[in-house]
Amino acid sequence: MALGKAVDFLGGGGVQPESFWYSVKRRLLGPPMVNEDLRHQRLSKPLALGVLSPDGISSSAYGPEEILIALLPLAGLAAFTLILPLTLVILVVMTLVVLSYREVVMVYIRPGGSYVVARENFGPKIAQIAAVALLIDYVVTVAVQISAGTAAVVSAFPSLGVFHLEITVGVILLMCYGNLRGIKEAGRIFAVPTYLFSGAVILMIVVGLIREVLGQLHPYDPHALPHHYPIGAGTTGIIQFAMILTLLRAFANGGASLTGIEAVSDAVGAFRPPEGVNARQVLVAEGCILGFLVAGISWLAHVTHATPRTPGYPTVLAQEAQKVFGSGFAGHGLFLLIQAATALILYTGGNTSFNGFPFLASYVAGDAFLPRWLLKRGHRLVFSNAIIALTIGGAGDRPGRERQQPGPDVCHRRVHGVHHGRVRHGQVSHPAQGARLAA
Repeated sequence: MALGKAVDFLGGGGVQPESFWYSVKRRLLGPPMVNEDLRHQRLSKPLALGVLSPDGISSSAYGPEEILIALLPLAGLAAFTLILPLTLVILVVMTLVVLSYREVVMVYIRPGGSYVVARENFGPKIAQIAAVALLIDYVVTVAVQISAGTAAVVSAFPSLGVFHLEITVGVILLMCYGNLRGIKEAGRIFAVPTYLFSGAVILMIVVGLIREVLGQLHPYDPHALPHHYPIGAGTTGIIQFAMILTLLRAFANGGASLTGIEAVSDAVGAFRPPEGVNARQVLVAEGCILGFLVAGISWLAHVTHATPRTPGYPTVLAQEAQKVFGSGFAGHGLFLLIQAATALILYTGGNTSFNGFPFLASYVAGDAFLPRWLLKRGHRLVFSNAIIALTIGGAGDRPGRERQQPGPDVCHRRVHGVHHGRVRHGQVSHPAQGARLAA
């Protein structure tokens, strides 16, 4: 089409009519862009924070709960005290990860993250281990985050349970469509849940701290709660070998809160210039928000004794919201806001992959380790082929297709056992997690 128009221009001929499929694409995706428009498709810092951080920030919703699940059977009620030092250790590790990636995004400003670091320091063959791990992790992230969000919706509206698969695939297709329209357009759509969830949970933490100071925040009685996880005898044997292993397992579970931080380093090329400086500032902002949320949720769990339930719901976060906001009309409305924001950020957490995967795939394809068609920018100057490939992979990897629909966090923990490198009966480490930490 472009060649035909150029020939007509040089030869003085008329403009040829558009083909049917090109007309459909233009109507669905918008007018085509030229390379000069690419700089206008770069992400500003507020948009980048909203687009690239949902996967990381959403981890705060279940990280503290995973710690309690590991501690309660052996430590008993002491788990609500032990969660504090474990959270502190996790925050220290989180700080080290953020500081490491701050250097990565300044030195390696091209997209690729862990792949680029491994390639420059260990050679292209070793770098393929990081590339494969991250690409698979991106595909799994799409499947598990969106499936978990659908499980949350189905839990609120059980009649939709029979359409669980259709809703999940529909949301994946919607994200594909939004990203095919361009990075900037997708950012406007998917940035809202990040700020909504962060604002709602920060409000809950602040209100909870104020009520604690005023002596109005009273704890649950874990033994009186239905369907709670087994609660051990207490601190007897705390120095036993089994307790040491339990603490290590709790730390590993809580380490799920660190996932998603690498997304910024994998999409440095999507930032406005200066890319490295802007990426560093967004990375620090994400780390501060995530750290505050994890610390606040863990502290409220310590104060309220919100206890994980075997069905997966109500979650620790939901119990904290109920206790903090109360049962009044306004309190119930704020509780629903927390739940809605949680479901939305789980959905949009999958969009993190749509920003990281295409850039990483194009970089690996540029090194001739993936097909060259992944280098192609499409109608709206995005890596359309990579986005479509990710959509197919995410829709095909459907972790939440069980016959019986679980609660939101049952599904979330089950599928995140893959995503976050945890298999509850065996603790298998995911290779992507190793690649992330290596970077």
